[in-house]
Amino acid sequence: MITQRNYVAPMLVLAFLLSAGIAQAGDSLNLAQKAALFEHDMDARFVYEGQLPPKLKVPTPDRGFIAYNMPDNAYMTGMYVGMLSMQYAVTKDPAVRAKASKGLEALNLLCTVSGIPGLLVRAAMPVDMPWDDGGNWRISKDGNYRWLGDVSSDQMDGVFYGYSLAYDLVANDEEKKVIAKNVGDLTDYLLENERRIIGFDGKPTQWGSYYAKYVQGWEKLNALIMLQHLKVAHHVTGEERFARAYRKIAIDEKYATFALKARRTGPPERSNYSDDVLLALAYYPLLRLEKDPELRTLYLDSYRRSWEGSGGNPGFKAQLNPYHNFMAATFLDDNSQVNAAIESLRVFPLDMKMNRDTIAGYQKQFGFSFDPAPVSPKPEAGQTVPLDHRKKQWSAWVHTPYSTGERIEDSGMEYQALDYLMAYWLGRWKGYIPAD
Repeated sequence: MITQRNYVAPMLVLAFLLSAGIAQAGDSLNLAQKAALFEHDMDARFVYEGQLPPKLKVPTPDRGFIAYNMPDNAYMTGMYVGMLSMQYAVTKDPAVRAKASKGLEALNLLCTVSGIPGLLVRAAMPVDMPWDDGGNWRISKDGNYRWLGDVSSDQMDGVFYGYSLAYDLVANDEEKKVIAKNVGDLTDYLLENERRIIGFDGKPTQWGSYYAKYVQGWEKLNALIMLQHLKVAHHVTGEERFARAYRKIAIDEKYATFALKARRTGPPERSNYSDDVLLALAYYPLLRLEKDPELRTLYLDSYRRSWEGSGGNPGFKAQLNPYHNFMAATFLDDNSQVNAAIESLRVFPLDMKMNRDTIAGYQKQFGFSFDPAPVSPKPEAGQTVPLDHRKKQWSAWVHTPYSTGERIEDSGMEYQALDYLMAYWLGRWKGYIPAD
């Protein structure tokens, strides 16, 4: 069975932070306090064996236990490990280091539990863990885990993002060896199968294609993601064969040129904002690691196009997404949206993630105030909607930023706040958010 971690340290940190009593509209939490609360909630109710599911199903009369919606666990766990890596780079806190190690153990399980070297899975859980989730689950060869297949390039994108940050910021020598082995296997599996993810049944997965005709004619985003995979593979393994494959695919096969238009154009109402998250996960390792002037210029041009917008579609810059805003300040030297990023985190509503009874329980436990009424001005038609005017959702960044919504009723689903924490710790790591 799953063993619960000791949550005393995060609770003490949160209690200490709340003792400062810095009042703000909406809630009485400053950015650090809100991060501490969201981290405590994530640790206490979501993370199991280092793995992070995106959605929690509250108990019902017919199901007396917490269950999870888990098709995106690999993606989420990769981002979670990346967030913890940034947090550790800032704090050097051994407790954060311990959580990152558990996250790396979870990623190792997701990379190996299928029994096929290089075949990632979407989620895995102990067979004796109560569960209630759909999909085609299989039992591992050792009989200890059930796992969910049909993995996509989205999941790979998140895993490589997390591994790239963990390798440089938090992993010890043994963990670096595991990262290098898993990244090498995942990348080899793609290359050996003509840049397709081949599932357990021997067939290509639905959303696991990276071959040239596909990326050129349909999904240029996957050209960028493929380059992310290869760049990270060379970085963590040091193997020149990955460097050769990277340059061949980037330059000779023009994937870096295809990636100039990785973000699709068109009216905002037809945009896929989850793709904008995938773009950020792919851009970050490429822009952090690439030193070749020609390729770096192409990636910066691609990122600038995504940031500023094109073809009638406003770019990241218009979305009030603090992660995008801190990235642009880091790589494009565009600090124009840093204050907007901090304001978005300030007004980030607790009830976008939690039911009201959960918030009330934390108010009683930690002694803060919360008012669900928006504090930002109501946006005019066509304007980007401040976060406190948006509906409850599992990720603030994968839904349209141009739609308002109510958060009045509690629901059968609650969400962890990795979206807040990723942006907060990127801002802290890069110095845009002060410690207090």
